[in-house]
Amino acid sequence: MIYHNKMQISLKARLNIIKYPWHVAHDYELCKLPHNMIFLTNTHRRWNVNYRPIPPYVKFANNIESVETDLMILHVDQWTWHELDKRLLFLRYRNMYKGKKIIINHGCNMVDGCTSEEIKELIGDNFMVCNSSTAHHLWGIENSRFIRHGMSPEEWPQSNYGRGNIVVNQPPGKIHNEYRNNNAVIKFEEKTGIKVDWIGRDYKFSSFSKYRTFLSTSSILFSPSYASPNPRARTEAMLCGMALVTTNFHGESEYIVNGENGYASNNMSELYEYLKFLYYNPKEARRIGHNSRNMAKNVFHIDKFIAQWQEVLKEVV
Repeated sequence: MIYHNKMQISLKARLNIIKYPWHVAHDYELCKLPHNMIFLTNTHRRWNVNYRPIPPYVKFANNIESVETDLMILHVDQWTWHELDKRLLFLRYRNMYKGKKIIINHGCNMVDGCTSEEIKELIGDNFMVCNSSTAHHLWGIENSRFIRHGMSPEEWPQSNYGRGNIVVNQPPGKIHNEYRNNNAVIKFEEKTGIKVDWIGRDYKFSSFSKYRTFLSTSSILFSPSYASPNPRARTEAMLCGMALVTTNFHGESEYIVNGENGYASNNMSELYEYLKFLYYNPKEARRIGHNSRNMAKNVFHIDKFIAQWQEVLKEVV
């Protein structure tokens, strides 16, 4: 097998970066890097167009031998060590691809999953990118960096708050229930009598456009997970101007000021009170939502995301 690795390439040129599909929303933003993105089609992972459209400039390849590449991006989370399909896929390409590699760790070992030592064995000498400062600290991988995700604000329309609702956006099933803290949502509904609009349980969308339309008529987002490192659904809601009520384990208080542009706390009773306050005071939900949108357009801007990734690519390649 022949693998092409142009070690001396300048980042002024376009790199050829190969990967397999992972979290489609994250892949969608990675495709905004000023490089050629090539996705493998010979794995069990697929790009689900219901979540994001395929960018027109993306290329596909049947295998890593069929294209010339400079770098491969692989993925792990805290469950990769124990979930056989994830582990085998990761190990296959970690061992097969002989060029430079960057591994994105989407998880955090705060609640469940593998240990730091197990993730170190998976990563080896490769460079790792984490999605939150907390996850980066807990994993303790020396050759790694935290990159906060970024999005294009113009893709997320301002909400008109027409539904006056509380939204939860995460899988509702029993798998990884503790990680997502789904029980907090159920307890809130039972305690207050307020039914949340739970995306994944009550609502599913057949296109990216329909998903954004729903957010652009919604009011409040509840993000109850203590362990999820910077969930993207939370940023999407903020960019649409929804008022945010969230836990505060992954640096949220760095950009959220309670009562100004959202509410962040690790006291679930407090979070319930914030949710009720916003639900019964729609003018406050609008005010905080507008401030949240302005903050998110700065903190989670795609330009910052790209700039940080360019720094990593320059270091690795």
